[in-house]
Amino acid sequence: MIGLKRGIVELKPHNTRWKELFKEESQLITSAISNFLVDIEHIGSTAIPDIVAKPIIDIAVAIDSLDNIEKIIKPLEEIGYIYRGEQGIPNRHLFVKGGEEFRTHHLHVMHKTHYEWKKHIAFRNYLLNHPEEAHQYSELKKSLAVKYREDRGTYTESKDEFISGILKKAIKST
Repeated sequence: MIGLKRGIVELKPHNTRWKELFKEESQLITSAISNFLVDIEHIGSTAIPDIVAKPIIDIAVAIDSLDNIEKIIKPLEEIGYIYRGEQGIPNRHLFVKGGEEFRTHHLHVMHKTHYEWKKHIAFRNYLLNHPEEAHQYSELKKSLAVKYREDRGTYTESKDEFISGILKKAIKST
């Protein structure tokens, strides 16, 4: 149902169980880092009904202060997450769950004022409210997945123009 080898692009039709898996995981995360947690949101394509997605649950976590990032690493490791650092996005910390062969969750930890937080939430909300554009995004993803099945980096980069366009619309509508 969820899980994908690192670096591979494989898309699945939307599965209503993904929402339940997010809720279960958010409860686990909340119990592990409740003293630092400000908000937790289901993001990415698994959060958007009726579009295809890589079967990996993306979760955005806002914490009270990035000064506490060191304090949440061990509790998150105890529930199966691996800390990956900022991964090229300053002040956004990535945790992953599952091994290289079967990655199941991506956890993006930041402050709620971070641009990445706002971007993820705005993109998700816009597509939830604009199903025709969500469908266009799904079709784009399908075509790119065929072309870049074993090159997730290029697959992701190739979606940038569409995502930027949606973000401009999302910002205008807020």
